[in-house]
Amino acid sequence: MPELPEVETFKQYFDETSLNQEIRNALIRDNRVLNVQENLFKKTLKSNIFNSTLRHGKYLFVKLSSDSIVFHFGMSGYLKHFKDINEEPKHGRILFEFANGNFLSYISQRMFGRVDLTNNIENYIINKKKLGVDALKMNFGEFKKSLQKRTAFAKAALMNQNIIAGIGNIYSDEILFQAKIYPKTKINELNDSKLRELFKIIKRVLKVGIEKKGILKTYPNDFIIPHRKNGECCPNCGGIIERFELSKRHGFYCPNCQI
Repeated sequence: MPELPEVETFKQYFDETSLNQEIRNALIRDNRVLNVQENLFKKTLKSNIFNSTLRHGKYLFVKLSSDSIVFHFGMSGYLKHFKDINEEPKHGRILFEFANGNFLSYISQRMFGRVDLTNNIENYIINKKKLGVDALKMNFGEFKKSLQKRTAFAKAALMNQNIIAGIGNIYSDEILFQAKIYPKTKINELNDSKLRELFKIIKRVLKVGIEKKGILKTYPNDFIIPHRKNGECCPNCGGIIERFELSKRHGFYCPNCQI
């Protein structure tokens, strides 16, 4: 968290509140979130304008006149636009002050988020971060190619940002639940028909996530997301949902439905 649907929601929020705004100043509340030298960051932002946005996986890029800001939200990051400096939120790490008197805060309570600059978004995605295809934008050919010769477990493959960008722990559980795939199934054991089904489910689940703005408690009751607790009942078969561990991450699945 945040995963692709949440970051897409942040993108839409940014577009609605902060796009085309002139930046009067960038105030660094905690430079530990910066992956770039503080003075360079402030100099690049001052009197610049947020021109456009692009999301790839869990990364949000905001284009300036030449460079672009890179937002990564870590475990608990988000953005907050407000009009009164007295409303500045707690745990704000970077504050953008606009010429119109409004503000935008980049918030990262647990300090896992990072902010960077790049002069080439494509190079940042492919070479610096080595991200795979975007889970929402990919076509089936790209999806299938990204999984070629992979022997990882299905859940691990979906969560590997170098294979497919944007899916994390929560949405991989949901995708595999709806596809009725056991999380520790080897991804190369899925036939073409099952891969096509998985591809369609990835798109469907992520689109629902965006529609719900990543607010997990609002997800449909037939999703596993509202029931991701050990001992909860499966919304499909009524069986008991179980917790499992994979690469030190905890997931949830239905042992009756996901065989």
